[in-house]
Amino acid sequence: MRLPIEKFGLTGVVTLALLAVLAWAGTAGAQVNTAELSGTVLDPQGAAVPGAKVVVRNLATGITRTADSNADGGYRFVALPPGRYELRVTATGFATLQVPELVLTIGQSANYSPTLVIATGTETVHVEDSAAALIEVQRTAVAETVDTRRITNLPINGRNYVNFTLLTSQSQRDSAPSIGAAPTSGINFGGQRARSNQVSVDGADAVDNSVNGIRATVSQEAVQEFQLIISNYMPEFGRATGGVINIVTKGGSNDVHGNVFGYLRHKSIQARNPFSVEVDPSTGATQAVKQPYTRVQAGATIEARAITNQDIDGQVFGNIVITG
Repeated sequence: MRLPIEKFGLTGVVTLALLAVLAWAGTAGAQVNTAELSGTVLDPQGAAVPGAKVVVRNLATGITRTADSNADGGYRFVALPPGRYELRVTATGFATLQVPELVLTIGQSANYSPTLVIATGTETVHVEDSAAALIEVQRTAVAETVDTRRITNLPINGRNYVNFTLLTSQSQRDSAPSIGAAPTSGINFGGQRARSNQVSVDGADAVDNSVNGIRATVSQEAVQEFQLIISNYMPEFGRATGGVINIVTKGGSNDVHGNVFGYLRHKSIQARNPFSVEVDPSTGATQAVKQPYTRVQAGATIEARAITNQDIDGQVFGNIVITG
């Protein structure tokens, strides 16, 4: 059925157009903070196995996704939250193949092609070296992922986790002054200024478009991992001329986890600033002075399944992470 434009008027047409743009932008943004997994199911001779059932299960939440291989043996999962997954492949006449753990990182387009074996009974083939077989053949961007292990264990001044981007040789600190209350990311890539970077949190833009400053992000304790894209990034990152910092937060799990942390920088154990001096008013001589500076950062976190949500067939929909 076709409806004439005159029935809606100019305001209605503009409104519909804006809604369409927002819907498209939301769909595009949702792909930024996820991962993809694809591949081809093969038999022992390397031929494609159509109709195989491929199931991936998130080890943290228990949520499963299912796909059937096509006529060419191919399967594909899109918009998978980054994390640890179990993969199972079943097909008629073949033994069940199980991969206990596949680790997918933010922005990854991983390819894994399982090879099935002929069934001789009720048996399951376990694949333990899956990490070596997980490859990326589609991504052209120059990117690096800073995972939870490095965020948790590496020392960082001020607990500003974005500074972990300095682990790559193509980044360095930016000394440009802030404009009012709109600080930059503090990092420049390939000689571009810090206001040329794009920072996103769970697919949402964290850049103040007025001056290209960076809005407040999230606590370091709430960050699962983040991806650093230096060049050749995809069109969804088209607003950046420097680098892209793509952050994904923790989503909770079926189990209850938590920690208590405290970081102390006390004046009695820090070095004196070599340029910190004072002038003696009676003699005019300068003498070294150690400025007192003490900084304490403390808090606690807890992550668990949201109480209001329900389990459906063993799957958990919605988890919660609280930091303080």
